[in-house]
Amino acid sequence: MKIFPNIKNLKCPNCCKCGCIHLPKKNKVENEIDKKLELDGIKEKLKMKILLLGSGESGKSTVLKQLKMIHKIEMTQSEIQDYIQSLRRNALQCMNILIEQVQVYQIEYTNEDSKEKAALLQRLDDEETDECFTLDVADAINYLWKNEPAIKEVWEKRSEYWILDAADYYFENVERFIQDDFEPTEEDYVMARIMTTGIIKTELNIKPLQFTVVDVGGQRNERRKWIHCFDDVNAIIFIANLSGYNTVLFEDQTQNRMMECLTLFGQIANNQAFQSTPIYLLFNKKDLFESKIRNESITVCEAFKDYNGPGDLNDCLNYVEKKFREQLKTQSDRLMVFHIAARFKRDIKTTWEDIVADLKNKNKKELESAIKELKSRGELPQDVKL
Repeated sequence: MKIFPNIKNLKCPNCCKCGCIHLPKKNKVENEIDKKLELDGIKEKLKMKILLLGSGESGKSTVLKQLKMIHKIEMTQSEIQDYIQSLRRNALQCMNILIEQVQVYQIEYTNEDSKEKAALLQRLDDEETDECFTLDVADAINYLWKNEPAIKEVWEKRSEYWILDAADYYFENVERFIQDDFEPTEEDYVMARIMTTGIIKTELNIKPLQFTVVDVGGQRNERRKWIHCFDDVNAIIFIANLSGYNTVLFEDQTQNRMMECLTLFGQIANNQAFQSTPIYLLFNKKDLFESKIRNESITVCEAFKDYNGPGDLNDCLNYVEKKFREQLKTQSDRLMVFHIAARFKRDIKTTWEDIVADLKNKNKKELESAIKELKSRGELPQDVKL
């Protein structure tokens, strides 16, 4: 089998004595392909990939929902229905958790009606919310929350078992959720809890740049999928749940949420793939954290047991930030920290603007070069600026 072409056929046809080898010229189609690939490469420099990471229930999806609303990405009717069902499911699931804890702690119901209403809820499957979430169900949830001391007693013990952080929001609004004409508000969308599974990519355009924000599930069984997203990452947004310092994981109720978060942050920040990648650390649920530390010191978390400060919000935030910074083994200057409550759009809007500005500044030379080249080729208007 011949692997190489006949060299004689490649010699100069104009001179039989010429010893030069002449390769065939590229045809028009090949030249067009090369130009297209070169242009695509330049345009690619204006695209940025951001990983949204954090442990389960840190608030990653809440941040993403806020970003979609900020960029006016409208939801489909199907998505709206999913949120309505999720809010109802969240309310039922959380009340059933409290009912279970009443049994665990062997607390007696004060009101006779409470037993009947608790039994009704426990017979229901919160995975089939549309079929079972009737007016009677909403009434039972509302009654137990507002009138039964045993439910309030186990609610005060919620740091000892897993329950969604926004459980009280679902209980307070359950009568709204059941209405036939119920339409979720922006706050409802933000507070609804839908567990992220798989990889969700969201495109956010800030001309001339395009950001791809990649959200992946934070529970342990979802993290094995993260490795598939590690290529060509321009930045990491890591969400840490401040209020998790005295609560446990959904998937492992022996593990403190903050301890898990701290360990995970160290693993991500020091991963070989991200040695020089900018990291934006968002300490989320600052509002819940501020409320909690009035009653329970951060020293209940093993990682914070040596804290001996006054216990006010700013001092606690500075201490927690210091603990996270200590996890970084290289280039601590690539870390930028924010304290937020993701349920408030203004917090996400200002934080996102700061992140975008920082990324533009860090990549200014390459971005301006790409913009200049695209202008010269007529691919961008002349008035476009970074």
